[in-house]
Amino acid sequence: MNPINSFAYPDVPKDLSKLLFQNDRQRIVIGVIGKSTSPDCNKLLGFNLLNIHPSLTDAGCCDGRVKFYFENDSNMLFLHFETTYDQQVMLNLFQEKASNSGDEFNFISFSSEMRTRFARSLIFAIQVCHMIVLVEPNSSFDASYLSIFKSLKIIREKYILKFLPKMLKNSSVGNYMGKEARLCSPRFIFFFEGTNNIKPEHVGKLDGLECSVQDDIYKMLRNEFIITNNSAMSLFSLPKSKKFVFFGSDKYAKVDPLEDCIDMLTQYLDKTPVQCEADEQDLLSRLRPYDGYGMSAWSAGPSKPRQPERCILTLLKEHVADIFEHGFDDSVSKYRGRNHFVVPSVKTWFEGFKLLHKIFIDYPSSDNYESCDSDYRAYLENFHSTIDIDECFFREVCEHGLELGMANYKDMLPHHYSAAYHENKYAQALEVFLEYARGPDAERHEQKLKEYCDSIWLNGKQQCEFPSLRGNPCALGKHKANDPMDHSSGMVFVSACNCGRAQGHREDPYTIRQANYDFYQIIAKSCSNCNLLERVKFPTFEPSGNNFRAAEFVNKNLTNLMSFENACKTPDINTNPPLTNEQSPHLSGSQKSQDGTSNLSFSMDEGDEEGEDPPKSQNDAKGEAAHEPRSEIVIKVGERADDSEKQKNIIRQPSTTEYLPGMLHAASPTGLLPQFPSWSLLCLGPSSIYTHNSGIPEHIQSGFLSGANFLLPWDVSVRLEHAQSWAASYEKIRNRKKNSQSKNQSEASNNFTLKIFIGIEYECLRGHRFIMSGPDSVLRGGSGIVRDSGSKVVFNDMPIYFPCPCRSAANIAQLMRVHIVTPKAPVNVILEPKVKMYQNGTSNSLIFTTGLSEPVKLSQSAYWILRLPFVYEGETRSLLPPAEVDPTSAGSHGVLLAGMYGIRESELSEEAAAL
Repeated sequence: MNPINSFAYPDVPKDLSKLLFQNDRQRIVIGVIGKSTSPDCNKLLGFNLLNIHPSLTDAGCCDGRVKFYFENDSNMLFLHFETTYDQQVMLNLFQEKASNSGDEFNFISFSSEMRTRFARSLIFAIQVCHMIVLVEPNSSFDASYLSIFKSLKIIREKYILKFLPKMLKNSSVGNYMGKEARLCSPRFIFFFEGTNNIKPEHVGKLDGLECSVQDDIYKMLRNEFIITNNSAMSLFSLPKSKKFVFFGSDKYAKVDPLEDCIDMLTQYLDKTPVQCEADEQDLLSRLRPYDGYGMSAWSAGPSKPRQPERCILTLLKEHVADIFEHGFDDSVSKYRGRNHFVVPSVKTWFEGFKLLHKIFIDYPSSDNYESCDSDYRAYLENFHSTIDIDECFFREVCEHGLELGMANYKDMLPHHYSAAYHENKYAQALEVFLEYARGPDAERHEQKLKEYCDSIWLNGKQQCEFPSLRGNPCALGKHKANDPMDHSSGMVFVSACNCGRAQGHREDPYTIRQANYDFYQIIAKSCSNCNLLERVKFPTFEPSGNNFRAAEFVNKNLTNLMSFENACKTPDINTNPPLTNEQSPHLSGSQKSQDGTSNLSFSMDEGDEEGEDPPKSQNDAKGEAAHEPRSEIVIKVGERADDSEKQKNIIRQPSTTEYLPGMLHAASPTGLLPQFPSWSLLCLGPSSIYTHNSGIPEHIQSGFLSGANFLLPWDVSVRLEHAQSWAASYEKIRNRKKNSQSKNQSEASNNFTLKIFIGIEYECLRGHRFIMSGPDSVLRGGSGIVRDSGSKVVFNDMPIYFPCPCRSAANIAQLMRVHIVTPKAPVNVILEPKVKMYQNGTSNSLIFTTGLSEPVKLSQSAYWILRLPFVYEGETRSLLPPAEVDPTSAGSHGVLLAGMYGIRESELSEEAAAL
């Protein structure tokens, strides 16, 4: 066996240079390219050409390196291309790329780059070789080569044939390549190192496998127009009458001798001395895979390496023989004889090789190279995009997904929409996009989709979204509003007027005046009662001139002020100081009889002609309501508990130049009043309007749910110190007959039980109204008289918000009215309502008041209705209603505080006027 000479370009040893270029010798250039799995990346192991295993000599591999192999007396020159398709080369580049890129590393981009580098080496081999052996380490053809071949054919026809002939013509070398700019249309030989589990001795099966695979490859290449009738126009050529597919059957081709030697040496060392001496010669001979392995050809003597029966080198020599006989002409008969084929001397060829290596390998790998030739510059710019099918595929699917995502976002868009709707539509479009988008461009195209959707929304589709006092956004387009009334959420609610007789539609309010005052002024025009009824006037701001303004506060943050404890401690000059238990006109659950003796009640025989149950004596009512809390209050004729206290207070006049911008509450600055009242208190008429047997009539109060239109009776025990004086006057006024005076009258001269009817009314935004029988229960009235006691609503804090029973879905009702039917007795029911509202999501609270300097005194035997504010607002913002309300914790959002009702004796003149 002749020794194999090898060197790596461009380092050509001087001794090998003389051997290679001597006497203008011609050699057939055979390129070896493809894939390898060995660490040395040498694909010539299966050629039976190397006399020394590459693992014992080579020092690693490198992408783009070309190694020359030749024998002195052979007419073949092998060019071994180390490319990114060699396993070890790709592994080295992968580790380097991953460590440098970090989190930005993308395998698809890396794979595309490896594909492009391999394609550069392959097109270079096609330009400088007569034959190319494509090596596969397994037994199947890699179909991904088809796209590379097809792309390289396009690149050659579109770019290479434009710039390369010009560059060769302008240079002093390469003229032998002609207008085709290559030696010839090179023949491709497909070498598969695997045999598909066919044993080497089954030669017939191997030949059949080769013929079958050869036909398949030829058909695929023809279908993709990589091989055509004219081989000059083909990327490469395939012979019709010769084999171009070979399956290697040498089982020793991939054996690593170093590993085998180490294993055999280990076995040798593990043997006993006796065994070693007996098997020493045999083991030494077995250390070499074949005779003469590891020694130069001349030192090996006459012994030669093992010659396999089937070898790829034999097939290559057959093709080389055809070259020297008549060259390659693989075209069909119509195009025969027109193909370019040249076999220059090695020296001449090597000069052209160096020039083409710069054009196809060196310059494209340099980031700083700039070509003055437009065709070559176009080749450099478009090579990667033409070869890259992976990134192109992922880019196209991303673009397709982007189009579908954009179309999904634009579908059924309203004229204006909110940010939440925009985000929801974008999320839907993104979901459609992600069904298609893959690869490294997905993130960039996702950003494009985001920018596109944002641009549509911001350019004319953006909704104003200015929140109303109930938290609903403005539904109009983005606009500049000079007044809050310019906004509109588009939501319409149903509410009743102050007296509750008429119901109407109201827009979602944007100002506190619109919510608590203007609507009720407008609907009063449609109501036949509101403007005619007796009403209580609440204190409001009265300017002294035209130069008035809203008061400004240094600290707009009400966090410290919105605490119930601090609010209660804040002095208010408009309210009276706290009274003693005997002086207080208010009732509480702790108020009891003060004398500890058994008091007899005085029964006031009133009659039922006015529709109200007469006051019952204390003894008669004991059996019916023994479980109910009873209250007793001491009233002195001609004396008022707060008369002496009023004189002690310094009356401060309210401001006439500054008004309170929000609503009155316990923490409001003293001396400031609002511009309008947020409360309403009016007398609907006499107490006969309400009949406890049938409840509130529909023509008087519309919108009540069935069975929830009854008021609750509240029995109050009253003890008067001067009962004889007012009783005599009361009897005189009433013209009672003397025979109605019973024997028990003198025994119960100062004890009375009064019946007051109370109704805590709630109203939802759909106009449904109902009465609550307790803090956590809705009144369920039947055909009979309601027996629930009003003490549950009198002595407990009533929640401002409660779920409406009108439907199963969550619909929140709000406490809007308090109904009071006063008794036919010489006493007055007094009211001092206070609403404690919690700041949204916090424990801080504000206590809203009416602003009156003393509790309101209601007239006798009358039907009074207190209307509460629709919206509660401090100095900075409104307190939004909750989105959901749980009946068990409804009071956590806001309550009407207990203790708002009281009893006070009427003056005799007042009694006469009332009766």
